[in-house]
Amino acid sequence: MHLLLIEDNDSISGMIAQYLRLKGHDCIVADNGKDGLAQILSNNYDVALLDLAMPEFSGYDVIESLETTGKLKEQKLIVLTASSITEGKMKELEKRGVYTCIKKPVQLNDLMKVIQSCVDA
Repeated sequence: MHLLLIEDNDSISGMIAQYLRLKGHDCIVADNGKDGLAQILSNNYDVALLDLAMPEFSGYDVIESLETTGKLKEQKLIVLTASSITEGKMKELEKRGVYTCIKKPVQLNDLMKVIQSCVDA
């Protein structure tokens, strides 16, 4: 699979990217929302993993920009967050076109299962 990870925490992005690559997947990392959005708009990814809480240009900003361009319905998107997010907010994001939300810390095997189910959906 061709995956994009948008995550500003180097230790988290390094761990997740290394795991996904060891599982045989191509994983590109963007360390901020603006670069991640540019990657989505200029490339095709099977799934993009998006951190919500990033400085300057957050995951919410990425989602809003993708909605504006009509790309949110085209790009399979899994949100990762360490922030406390309500069930209602998670459902709202899913209604807008996000596949699902996963709370950090994430178990890597569980993440892989969610990525696979997203691709199969």
